[in-house]
Amino acid sequence: MLVSKSLSQPHVVWEATWEYLTDDILYKKRRETGRPDMNLTIEQIKNIALNEIENHLLSNGRSLKKWPHMPKPENFGDYNGNRLIDDELNYVVEDQLKENERLMAMITYEQRGVYEQILDAVLNDSALSSAIRSKGMIVLNTASSGIAALLLEGGRTPHSIFGIPIDADEFSTCKKIEPGSDRAELVKAAKLIVWDEAPMMSRHCFETLDRTMRDIIRSCEDKPFGGKIVVFGGYFRQILPVIPGGGRAETVLAALNSSYLWEHCNVLKLTKNMRLLAGLTDDAAKELESFSNWILDIGDGKINLPSYGQVEIDIPSDLLIRNSGEVPIETMAKEVYGQAFQTSTDKDLYRHLAILTPTNDEVDKINDYML
Repeated sequence: MLVSKSLSQPHVVWEATWEYLTDDILYKKRRETGRPDMNLTIEQIKNIALNEIENHLLSNGRSLKKWPHMPKPENFGDYNGNRLIDDELNYVVEDQLKENERLMAMITYEQRGVYEQILDAVLNDSALSSAIRSKGMIVLNTASSGIAALLLEGGRTPHSIFGIPIDADEFSTCKKIEPGSDRAELVKAAKLIVWDEAPMMSRHCFETLDRTMRDIIRSCEDKPFGGKIVVFGGYFRQILPVIPGGGRAETVLAALNSSYLWEHCNVLKLTKNMRLLAGLTDDAAKELESFSNWILDIGDGKINLPSYGQVEIDIPSDLLIRNSGEVPIETMAKEVYGQAFQTSTDKDLYRHLAILTPTNDEVDKINDYML
């Protein structure tokens, strides 16, 4: 009817009939992708239908643009049938809404400020992952280490998801993101990229992704990462890039904040450790805060000034084991896990407490004893 111009108000007909026109779309998509559990939002279903209408009109020399009141399809047709994008869109929107509400009830004032700034940046350009996925949008979660990636929903390492070379340099590009490929379309469709533990990786990894994304998103090739919102998470006091045979200067030069990308970053800071503070009394929280500040002062070289390059640090007596006994490891284990740790079957006892050591040799000794 649109082709023959027999409709005077097609937008009215669309609003009255779109449900009938789209009632088999979800069924077809599930069959096409082999995903019987696939879910699509109403907006996504409408968009697929509008794309089909637009494709039919284009083949007959017309377009929905000729009817100003008709809704227009987004570029969903460009990646219709892309398995990688189907996987990322397969989150149940209702579940993501509930998860977002649960996490939002737990965040601090600081976290809410960061959350709102990033979410605003994403939504104006078009907890974060659940909020954006609950709107039917794609979020790519990645982390510099495999263990950290497992903690993110749908998380993978950047080497896995983007194909960044392990030994990336200033000339590298992402091996898996070829222009026109399914993975390239996935990256173009993403509204947000979250990269956790970012300070661990060489700046060349971030610059490799930047070069590749500018190459595939030509409309924004003058912007970092092709105009995509990328959130880096991490702490520069922790592990920095490991440079074999390199010294302090080489490590600093390899760090993210030595990259040309750093000047485009907006630094947002969080100072409260929610995992440690959860469930603590006010007195315990104050004691923990005092200990945390003491540790930070040591790291910043603020203890017993002036130091002249070296200083003696007095460790509080409540942090020391005065009598190590005949078997020091056993004494330490009892101090951490309690006297009955050898016979306890409580899994949470070992899940929530840990012994930190400076070297892997000591880790092996303690683990061998505990096992």
